[in-house]
Amino acid sequence: MSQRVLTVLTAGLLAFASAPGPAARAQEAQTADLVTPVEVEVVRLEVTVTEKRGRPRTNLRPEDFAVLEDGVKQEIVQFQAFARPGTETTPPPPVPAPGETAVRPVATGDDLPARYIVLVIDDVHMEYDSLARVRKTLERFLEEDLKPEDQVALVTTSGSSALSQEFTSDRELLEKTLSRLSAQGRRAEWTGVPYITEYQAELIERGDPLAVDTAVQEIISAGVFLDEDSATAEAQRKARTILDEAVYNSRLTLEVLESLCRGLAGLSGRKTVFLISDGFLASLSSRASISYDLRRIADAGTRAGVVIYSLDTRGLVGAPTAATASSRARILPQTVGMIEAMQRLSAEAERNAMNALAADTGGFLVEDQNDLRLGLREMLKDTETYYVLAYEPTNRKRDGKFRKIEVKLPGIDGVKIRTRSGYFALDERRLRADAQAAQDQERREEQRRAEMRTALFSLAPLRAIPVRVSADFVSAGDGRAQVVVTGHVGVDTVPFVRLGDHLQATVETVAMVQDDQGEAVATLPTERTTMDLTDADYRNLLDRGLPYQKAVTLGPGRYQVRLAAREDSTGQLGSTWQWIEVPDLSPGRLTLSSLFLLKESGSKGAPTLPEAPTELESAQPRRLYHRDESLYVQLYAYNPSRDASGVVSLSSQAQVLRDGVVLGTAAPEPMSGADPGGAVPHLSRIRLRQFDPGDYELRITVTDRIASAMATRRTTFTVE
Repeated sequence: MSQRVLTVLTAGLLAFASAPGPAARAQEAQTADLVTPVEVEVVRLEVTVTEKRGRPRTNLRPEDFAVLEDGVKQEIVQFQAFARPGTETTPPPPVPAPGETAVRPVATGDDLPARYIVLVIDDVHMEYDSLARVRKTLERFLEEDLKPEDQVALVTTSGSSALSQEFTSDRELLEKTLSRLSAQGRRAEWTGVPYITEYQAELIERGDPLAVDTAVQEIISAGVFLDEDSATAEAQRKARTILDEAVYNSRLTLEVLESLCRGLAGLSGRKTVFLISDGFLASLSSRASISYDLRRIADAGTRAGVVIYSLDTRGLVGAPTAATASSRARILPQTVGMIEAMQRLSAEAERNAMNALAADTGGFLVEDQNDLRLGLREMLKDTETYYVLAYEPTNRKRDGKFRKIEVKLPGIDGVKIRTRSGYFALDERRLRADAQAAQDQERREEQRRAEMRTALFSLAPLRAIPVRVSADFVSAGDGRAQVVVTGHVGVDTVPFVRLGDHLQATVETVAMVQDDQGEAVATLPTERTTMDLTDADYRNLLDRGLPYQKAVTLGPGRYQVRLAAREDSTGQLGSTWQWIEVPDLSPGRLTLSSLFLLKESGSKGAPTLPEAPTELESAQPRRLYHRDESLYVQLYAYNPSRDASGVVSLSSQAQVLRDGVVLGTAAPEPMSGADPGGAVPHLSRIRLRQFDPGDYELRITVTDRIASAMATRRTTFTVE
């Protein structure tokens, strides 16, 4: 017996029955006497057997069934029957002897597995009138036909998240989502001359004589072209346009279904998909590059244990759409018969696609049914009575080929059997390639981590990429500080790659905080910036660089903030660090925050600080100004004294120094605006026109007149 598992086959592979609640289901999973999934490859099938008029056939035993894979009979290793309440069933079977098929009692009523139903609204291929009918029908279906415990999800093939709803038993929530549905109107039909359906476009692409002649005769009859060669070329051109659009739309629907089925693998219970559509084509295979193999959905259904049911929302079609008064086509009397024939073939082809999807997963198509709710109830009823079989495939080759599954009842006539059509075997070559790709990716990740560790813990700053950092604090409450880490990564040394007229590069930036003992106390999130720039964008980026801004809450103490940057393709590194003393901000004495330097915004998207005017942007960490600019500095005063009425009396005074010499002192500015008990913010402006290029020190002193106390903060800046 193989020790490997076909792990991608149905989740909850051997959990054939589910009790009413989660706790009960968990208990059953612990005591199940079935084969452990980690020990054997097992394929699980849900099989529905019906007699005349669709009545379910019950009372069948494992020995009644024959399971064939690629024509070879398989041994049934597990078996269970499920029946809806009121269905006649046989007594529980005896406990099997060792080596015999594991048979569990027939589950009915409350013992039926949890039921998950996904309503897939194919709004890509649905007309407005159909969608309006569907919306009203589903509202009644949700309210009156489902059990309270049924979990229902809603998905649209157009992919809009606003029109989707995850599994829930909240019917009101589902109805709200339904109310937002709208037809996408993407059906690719040419409404001029010639009138061509998607199916006819495919036939024309294949060179089908009837499809080509229908379009050619319409073109000639309308006088668009008078010679057959020109008319044929025009028909082929329009057919190709329609076919390309039809392929795109069909793949939207098919890929949603495949992805949806595979995504349900983690659920244990009865999993069904109700595909609700006006119909579409799935045989778009005239060109290999655009074909979609429907066996992918069969494989997804087998591996995840999902059954698809299809509901044709067009109902009973009494006449071809080309002959109706509401038709969008311009139908000429000379060609109406040929077009109606093509319309009938198109409608049949679109239903064939929906039927194939359902049949390949064990479901069925509801068609020619004007009562859509009756069709939904028929599909729902079918989910309650079925058999579950499991077998170990005798063909253990991992060749990636499709394994065709058949289930028969030898000696029992007059019944219809529905189950999944098959699955793709694992592909050893692909598994090895995937494993190698995973190893390569892991090696790259390990190299990336090693290089970033080198940058973060280097004993001296790394200069291959210019990096600057500023660590500043404001109060986070409870005596703790929020340290704002602001970084700047220069890109002038980054090796950009030119592709066409764009320059491309990827840079990662990360920061960490250590205490004064060298212990790491925080690692801030990594930012990965992928750049695809025009020459103009690149020149702008050279001037402003890549910003990095994160915050971390820290207690009082001395910390070192390290910032590192890495270029992705070469491993080029840059790093720097800054020490910061975080004071105790709890009540007791006047304390100031760090000084946050700002400038008038010259580039959109630059990080701004809370409470700063929206027209200002951060000048940290470079603190670089032009002489014609103004320097703005923002700070917060904590723990000010207050008079009997709760009012503070604070003033702020700025000084600019160079080489320890005071070059200018501003007049004291009153500070106000704090909430009772809160910090007092202040924003000052200093014009720089009088200062020559060079490095300067900014000193801010805040005086508390009530407490006769002062506090000072310093920082540096550069004028160029």
